[in-house]
Amino acid sequence: MMGNMGGMMDMMQRMHGNMMGAGMGSGMMGAGMAGGMMQMFDTDGDGTTTPEEMRTQLQAKLSEFDSDGDGNLSITEFEALHSAMIREMMVDRFQHLDADGDGAVTPEEMAAPADRMERMQMMRSNMADAPARPGNGQGMGNGSMMQDN
Repeated sequence: MMGNMGGMMDMMQRMHGNMMGAGMGSGMMGAGMAGGMMQMFDTDGDGTTTPEEMRTQLQAKLSEFDSDGDGNLSITEFEALHSAMIREMMVDRFQHLDADGDGAVTPEEMAAPADRMERMQMMRSNMADAPARPGNGQGMGNGSMMQDN
């Protein structure tokens, strides 16, 4: 049964790309997701998930969701496991979008990330279009302080 765990871990990592890997990129929706997945496996709470902790937790999940007791997960059993594992992250994303905390995501709240992106692009564009001026915080100015009067 433990032989199947390596394959299960590999399959979950392939399914989620870099989402599960600590320090392996931002994943699907940001670094918070990777942290959430890894935190789920950090049994001693030291902030680091070891391969043994992950192996132990995945084995426990296999046992918990193996409803027919055959030591393997069917697609239906894996679907239940997967849904349980991502639910917490899904709730976090929902709560992040639900800015007023009323339990509903409005069209305005749903569009807020795109609005923020648009504002950032405008800021970047404005910065790129601004002429470089001496003494505007970019470098040492025009060098007049370095010259003798």
